[in-house]
Amino acid sequence: MVAKMVAFPGRIGSLVRTAAGVSALAITGQLTMVAAIPVLTRLYSPDDFGIFTIYLSIVNILGSIAALRFGSSLYIVADRLHARVAIKLALFAVCATTCIVLAAGYLLSGLAPEQLRHIAYLVPVGMIGVGFADVLNCWCLRFDHIREFGRGRLILPASMALLQVGFGLVHLGGNAMIAAHILSQAVLIAYLGSRVLRWDDVRGIAQAPWQAVVSTARREYKFPLFELPSALAGFAIINLPAILIGSLFGTAFAGQFGVAARLVTGPVSLIALPLSNVFVPEASKSHGPQHLLRTAHGLLLVAAGLIVVPVLALGLVAPYLVVPILGQSWMPAGQIMTALAFMGAAQALSTPVQEVPTLLRRQELRLVVDLARALLVFAPLLIGAHLGWNPLEVIYFMAAGGTIGFTLGIVAALLLLNGEAASERTRNNRTATLTDAFEGAPSELSLPIVKNRRGRA
Repeated sequence: MVAKMVAFPGRIGSLVRTAAGVSALAITGQLTMVAAIPVLTRLYSPDDFGIFTIYLSIVNILGSIAALRFGSSLYIVADRLHARVAIKLALFAVCATTCIVLAAGYLLSGLAPEQLRHIAYLVPVGMIGVGFADVLNCWCLRFDHIREFGRGRLILPASMALLQVGFGLVHLGGNAMIAAHILSQAVLIAYLGSRVLRWDDVRGIAQAPWQAVVSTARREYKFPLFELPSALAGFAIINLPAILIGSLFGTAFAGQFGVAARLVTGPVSLIALPLSNVFVPEASKSHGPQHLLRTAHGLLLVAAGLIVVPVLALGLVAPYLVVPILGQSWMPAGQIMTALAFMGAAQALSTPVQEVPTLLRRQELRLVVDLARALLVFAPLLIGAHLGWNPLEVIYFMAAGGTIGFTLGIVAALLLLNGEAASERTRNNRTATLTDAFEGAPSELSLPIVKNRRGRA
């Protein structure tokens, strides 16, 4: 028991150091984006930011479901051979769903506002990039390519920020922000593909029989059935508010919301996501439910100390810092940051354990939690707008619902881990009881020998 207690802090320390390595690279990338914001706010108007925020929100939502969540099945494959079949299924799903979105965009583009019609043709390009990158990230986590995964967290934001600044300096227009996002995704895919896929992997993926792909799709039906709507709800919570705010209050206010959300959720991307990313390979090593429960507790404590306090402090001082840094026209962004701080803190605690239902094959529970969280976010947003509240009041109301929703996710994950750990303890106690009973009973072979000796006596 003492050995286990000593090993536990050491293991948590190892995980934290691994997460810190990922975070250090992600911090560099995110700092590049944050440092670029004061420059970008002077190169692009709030309307430009609003259009880019709406585009990015749509792409993030569609990209998260482009692979029909078959990418997550890589976390539980037995070996590299099965992983090649799974990744072929995921990549095929990305291509198929992108074609559907392209056709839908062509048919429905006339219904969009005139200033947004052109993004109907850019969304599928961004979607396929996000989908491919997400699948490759799942491969990285499954096969412990944490270093390459971390470098990807640096490459994507840094390249996008640098391209957006460069395009802005040569006055390519507001659409240059979208072009920079698409090009940065291409850079990330090229890097990950060349670093984590060996030549025999590429050959194995290409030669994987379609019959095996179809069989994998049938066997892993829970991912599109439960994970797909769950992921859709989860990403909608993060990205759909910007779209709704743009439609309700205009693209300029959507731009204000987009900048505020980027600054508040930065610590989540920097620290909480790396904690989740190291938790997944740790769970894949099959240490047992009790170990996973202790690991989850340790990661939650780390997230509370490193993220929650800074995010709440940022929300408190944001209204006083935004105008000197970004300019007078961005004052609403500081007030929005205050509103989003509590929801960001709850999201930071929820993120390290967000994959627990998937890892325990309880995708249906994750779906229920994510749908409840979506309802808690969007109902206040729509109700407040319907009642005629001003935008800031609506956002405060929405953030309160989101805080409750993310708290539900934390509770559900811990209840699942507690239940699995309790079951494991029960099994171990039964095994120990049976072992003691077996060792204490006389053996079957010795009984007749004793009787024979008594008979002779």
